[in-house]
Amino acid sequence: MIFQFIIPISVAVCLLFGWSAYTLPVGMAAKIVFFLLTVFGLAYILPIGPIYDPALYLPYELIICLALVSAFAFFYLWAKLLHFLIAVVYSLLSLSSAKIKQQAKALWTSRKINCAIILLCMLASPYSVYETIRVPDVKHVTLAYANLPDELEGYTIAQITDTHTGLIFTRDWQEAVVQKIMNEKPSLIVHTGDIGDTRPQTIADSLAPLKNLSAPDGVYYVFGNHENYHTLHYWQEFFKENDLTVLENETVYIHDYLAVSGAKAQARHAANTSQTFLNSVPKSYFHLYLHHHPASFKEAAPFIDLQLSGHTHGGTVFFLTPLIKHFNAGFVSGIYEQNKAKLYVSSGTGIWSYTAFRLFVPSEITILHLKKKNSF
Repeated sequence: MIFQFIIPISVAVCLLFGWSAYTLPVGMAAKIVFFLLTVFGLAYILPIGPIYDPALYLPYELIICLALVSAFAFFYLWAKLLHFLIAVVYSLLSLSSAKIKQQAKALWTSRKINCAIILLCMLASPYSVYETIRVPDVKHVTLAYANLPDELEGYTIAQITDTHTGLIFTRDWQEAVVQKIMNEKPSLIVHTGDIGDTRPQTIADSLAPLKNLSAPDGVYYVFGNHENYHTLHYWQEFFKENDLTVLENETVYIHDYLAVSGAKAQARHAANTSQTFLNSVPKSYFHLYLHHHPASFKEAAPFIDLQLSGHTHGGTVFFLTPLIKHFNAGFVSGIYEQNKAKLYVSSGTGIWSYTAFRLFVPSEITILHLKKKNSF
């Protein structure tokens, strides 16, 4: 939807960054360079990244440098928007108060404010990129059910999601993630979509460590929207060739008390849950549902016990969490409940390569522990 507004958004951003560059205490040449750098940083996120996919052809070190530039531009944009809004408010107030008039004028031209914002963004950018590319910590989550089958008391499920393998997250990172999961010895392992950021044949070496994942009750995958972006049938073929189990609107029955269902990939963010497909699972089974988009939980809840999802990246940066929550039916990260069903939304193990920054929203490898409510 944002592509429909790309021209007016671009004009607004250029005006905002032009105003920002103009107030810098440097020469005109330096102001122009700063302006071009900030505009390019945002353009690398959109539209350069999704349209041209330049990271496919660039060395890893340059991709990280571009991530730093884009992170700076992203934070700088939001900081300057806040600065702009405050300046507008003061300007409006100055119409009825002569005392505020001088302060309002100073806000528009203050070099100190602009330099302070730049310094803050320069500190936030490398930290946010580091938070993105490091191997995530293991996060333990306990889910309590009154009707949990006795056999599932203490059962552990490892969830990874949104690994976006292939551009920033390469083989070494993937191997470290796999090793952390295997160290936990989970009963079941699931991946809830957005596995890679390009065609799997292109990044086969980076995906190879996934073959080392194993658990007593199996390893299951569902695809996300990014598999659709990069031609779904290539991903389907790759998984078949490598004996990796992906669930596409189908259910597997484990023992006689656990059913694991997986949703078919969707190209767009959508709920669209097949109620007939989910309702076919006998009520005697504990029903685990894997769906990349958490918005599907509202439709799926009557037919399942637990849904595991990703997609939101936890909001990516702390101040955008409410916005991401709004566009995902009220779900962004953590545990949610509807009737007797629960949803866990992971903040993501990786993140999309062209928004390679997190700020106070850490990535995670999730270990979910199933318990009976009366067992505490």
